[in-house]
Amino acid sequence: MDSDLLIKEAVKEGLGLTVSSVSRLGKGASGSVYRVICGKENRAIAVKISEHPLLMRQEYEMLSFLREKTESKIPEAYFFGERDGKGIIVMEFIDGVSGADRSLRFRAGKKHLAESIVNNLITLQRTKGEKFGPYDNPVYDTWQAYYREFAEEIYTFSLSKNEKGALDSRVMRAVEASFKCFDRIFCEEIYPPTLIHGDYWMPNFIIDKRKMELLSVVDPFNVMWADPEYELFAMTVGYGEKLHLYELYKSKVRVSVHCDMKLELYALYSELLWYKRLGTIEHSYLLLRAKRLMKEMKKAGIAVGESLD
Repeated sequence: MDSDLLIKEAVKEGLGLTVSSVSRLGKGASGSVYRVICGKENRAIAVKISEHPLLMRQEYEMLSFLREKTESKIPEAYFFGERDGKGIIVMEFIDGVSGADRSLRFRAGKKHLAESIVNNLITLQRTKGEKFGPYDNPVYDTWQAYYREFAEEIYTFSLSKNEKGALDSRVMRAVEASFKCFDRIFCEEIYPPTLIHGDYWMPNFIIDKRKMELLSVVDPFNVMWADPEYELFAMTVGYGEKLHLYELYKSKVRVSVHCDMKLELYALYSELLWYKRLGTIEHSYLLLRAKRLMKEMKKAGIAVGESLD
């Protein structure tokens, strides 16, 4: 079944609306997003379709949870459906451009845009919990106890991929060194548990191009009650790095002594989680974060052996 027919049937069944037009807005790692016009009122909605229905169901549930629990800018998700082996999320349409839109780089107002992105993150981080863990089942008393289990999962996955020749040995060395030094990297107390989006980076932002202002944040990934600094690595990628989002955040919020090092570990391990879930990854980016992590570990005085360069 083609995407247009899939969308028309899903929207009719889920919202009782007749679709008059469908246009694709973009495609990411997890799926494609469409602008859909419905009914006599020409109501616009957004529809995301993915070959990974389980991931789409999880994304729908995470969007709904973030929308309910925070005052940050999150679109309303209307419903989730599964048709023809594909996952479908129907949600509120936000009229703006992706934060990955290259034309943003040539407009005035970049400082205002950066402020709106960072301030929205700080708003999201005001939502605190009592335990660490998945957003829907936090049972851990410490972040270290929860994240160690995840780190071990990533370490085991990395070993398996490395043995099959599907992971650069230099990336494996960084994973092995950081996992071995887990207690030294996470020696500071982390509390209270903070609700995070999990993939807070430019392609997941919808921007008002005229005002150069954040309108909404989409595509949450691995939402959990976590170390608030976990969220920060995604702001050091691509145009987010050019906007100095991380530096701006640090000018507003006091961070831990090992924040820079943890950021690189979170970046590498999160990317490896994508690899595990999707089965494909940009290996050059994995190596970049592995090199950065090793440098930060050396800077912190943690012996990690030879450089990856």
